[in-house]
Amino acid sequence: MQCSAEEEKRIIKKDKDIRINLFLGDDPYALGHIVIQPKNCEHDISELTENHWRILLEWIPKVAKAMRKVLREVLGREVQKIYLCSFNESPNYPVHFHLVPRYECETLKGDSLLFHHAQAKLMISPQERDKIVNGMKKELKLRRSKTSQ
Repeated sequence: MQCSAEEEKRIIKKDKDIRINLFLGDDPYALGHIVIQPKNCEHDISELTENHWRILLEWIPKVAKAMRKVLREVLGREVQKIYLCSFNESPNYPVHFHLVPRYECETLKGDSLLFHHAQAKLMISPQERDKIVNGMKKELKLRRSKTSQ
């Protein structure tokens, strides 16, 4: 599947095993919401292979740690918790995992926070987006792609 230029700008990592991107779709649950998707997987979590789980076990903690640092630097907000969710209801996307930050100033927690944010439109500027993507690449020691510069 080909990515649009706008989609390319939010990609943190993409290779034969995994895709990690800053979620800027219609309904991000929080500023800095990141999606991790193992490549070549099915539409149900029960069908993930041992290799998919190995890749996820490698990348989820790395991304969560980097999120704390980068979101504090870019947004000036301290991440209190990072939620890991998987809904996988879309017929267009195979299994993927959402890493959703909850900031220290949030009064809602857990599913209440996710439901509340899903009802509100969260906006992020192109500059903030680029700073988050580039900061995550730096923290994860990934090369910056030409499209995200």
